[in-house]
This record gives sequence, C-alpha cells and structure tokens, in this order.
Amino acid sequence: MVHIATAAVAVSIAVVVVSLSVIFGFKEQISTLVSGTVADITITSPYANRQPELHPISDNEALRDILVSTRNIAHTERYALRSVVVRGENGASGIALKGVDAEANIDLIAERLESGALPRMEEMRRKEILLSQTIAEKIGASTNSRVELLLLDGDTPRREVFKVCGIYRSALGETGAELALTDIRNVQKLNGWEPSQISGYACRVVDTDLASQSADIVNLRLMHEYEGEDSLYARSAEEQFPVIFGWLETHDVNATVIIVIMLVVAIFNMVTALLILVLERTRMVGILKSMGMQNSTIRQIFTLRALRIIAVGTAIGNAVAVGLLLLQRDLHLIKLDESGYFLSEVPVALGVGWIVAINIVFVAIILVATHLATSIVGRIKVAEAIKYN
Repeated sequence: MVHIATAAVAVSIAVVVVSLSVIFGFKEQISTLVSGTVADITITSPYANRQPELHPISDNEALRDILVSTRNIAHTERYALRSVVVRGENGASGIALKGVDAEANIDLIAERLESGALPRMEEMRRKEILLSQTIAEKIGASTNSRVELLLLDGDTPRREVFKVCGIYRSALGETGAELALTDIRNVQKLNGWEPSQISGYACRVVDTDLASQSADIVNLRLMHEYEGEDSLYARSAEEQFPVIFGWLETHDVNATVIIVIMLVVAIFNMVTALLILVLERTRMVGILKSMGMQNSTIRQIFTLRALRIIAVGTAIGNAVAVGLLLLQRDLHLIKLDESGYFLSEVPVALGVGWIVAINIVFVAIILVATHLATSIVGRIKVAEAIKYN
C-alpha cells in the first residue's frame, strides 16, 4: 500500500506539471505568433476597421512620445493598410496589404519564409509584395511572378502591378493568411496619402499578460494628454482576436479540472495508505498510549511517515515530468496539426517558480489531509489495542 500511495503521488504531480507546462507553452507560443503577425497593441482611428484607407492618422513625435513612455511598451512601429484584391494566373482573392518600414519587427515572418525574400526597404521604392502561401496557391502566384492589385476608388477601378518577392507560411492559419507585406510608401501612394499619414502604430510589449491593461492606459493618456486632431483608439491583440484568446482561456478550465482530479486521487490513496498503516500498528499504538504517550505525539509519528511517502512520490513525479518535457522541448517527439493548433509540435514551458509553487501547494494539501486522517489514533482504546493481533 505504501508503494501504491507513492506511485499515486508521483503520477499525480507528474500529470499536473506536464499539463501546466503544455498549457503555459501554448499560451506563450500563440501570444508570440499573434504579436509577430500583427502586434500586442495597435493604435488606429476607431473608424478604420472596415476601410482603413479612408481614415489615416498623422505620424508625429508627440504621439510617439506617449507610446514610448507608456509602461510595458518596448517597441513602436508605424504601418499603413489598404484592402485590395490581388489577382494571379488562376484567380483572385481579397487581402490586407500592410505597408511597413525598416523599423518594423517582422522576424517571425522572416522565419516562416517558404521561398524568396522579404520586401526591400531601400531608398528607392520598389513595388514588391510578400504573400502568404495560402493566398499564393489560391491565385496561382509564385516567387518572382507578377500579380495585379485591383483597387476601387469610388466608381473607378484601378490596377497596379506588383512583383511577388517571396511567400511565407501564415503563423495563424486561415486567420492571418490574408496579410500581405510591402513597403509602407507603396500603400501610402495607393491611398493617396502624404508621407506623414499612416494607418496607425503597432506596439510590442514586455509582458503580454498585461497587454490589455497597457492598451487601457494608452487610451487614458490619449484622452488626457494628446492634443492632436486625430481620433485614436488603442486595441490589444486579445480584443482583435477574441476567438483565439477565448480558445486559450478554455485551457485554464482544463488545467483546473486536471489539478483537482489528480489532487483527489493523490489524497485518496495517501489517506487509504495511512489508515492501513495505523490499523496494522494498532497494538503498537495501544502500547505507546499505555506508556503515557499523547495522541498528538503518536499522530505526528504517522504524519512524518506520510511526509516521507509524499516526498519520495513528489521527487519521482518531478523527475519523470521534467525529463519528458525536456525530451519534447529538444527532440519535438509529439507533433501537432498546424492547421488546427497553429503549432507544428506540442509546446512546453519550463519555469522553476511555478513548478516549485505547484509542488508546495500539492504537498501541503495532501499533508493536511493525511494529518487529519490520523485522528483515528484517538479512537483506539488501550485495552482493546493491546489484545489486537
């Protein structure tokens, strides 16, 4: 029974550590993908959601200073947007043409290049466009091919020819596949804007968990400190992608259920093992009581025995869990369907802080439960216990 209790504690702590590591890994990786594809916080006109080309804002130092000086914001870059239809040899598709400059952080997209290269941001403006693999396959485009951008200004359609400089794999599946990159000056020219006119700013934050709070702070500062004529609004990635972040929140429920179930299993087995230990030593308990030992002291003996079982089980469980997680992190043994999960393998997040914290909470709760179970010692009668075989 001692071995069974030890195994139950080991399995429970291992399952909890592995589950939380995977859940935290999912959150970190998905947040990184969203941040790398769009931004943690975007500042735009509140009317620019449907037709961004009709609602530019002014790029100015006063606005930049507010953003840069806001706590938790680490990087700010400007961008310009235009909704267009791109047409290739095999068809057409709507895309969001995003113009960026040399300051833009597009490392994630660079890492996911399937062919070609990123748009060049040089002194001479080049009509180059980076398409997602999904869009490229849909319209029949490839690297170095020419595509036609169709723009509707009023009742007059316009056509612009761009060269496909590269093709990348969307980090957010179908959700972000419509995003195409180009030089910001191309979008400004297509929109008929001045060089100082942009669609907005994209901000990267230090702590993604505080992105929503940071967006609220930016909105307050824009309301009270910004004196420009533009009407501006800051939105966090969570507000822009509620479906993705809502899906991540369901993992918190799963984690809670797993923790509760594993905790109940460990407590049940530990309490059962302890009761059996007490009953097996009923005669010993009676002898100790007849010699004047207090119930509290006898209970401490069994509690210390339980603590040893818990310690051994916890050590084994942590060793197994961390070992499995390191194997997954380094060797990527378990794969995922990227189209459904946005990731190609199960992610893991290892942190000494939360692992130690979950171990302390786990051990403390099990120890309290087992100590309460030792109250059976007080019900053992000395006369009956001494006769017990």
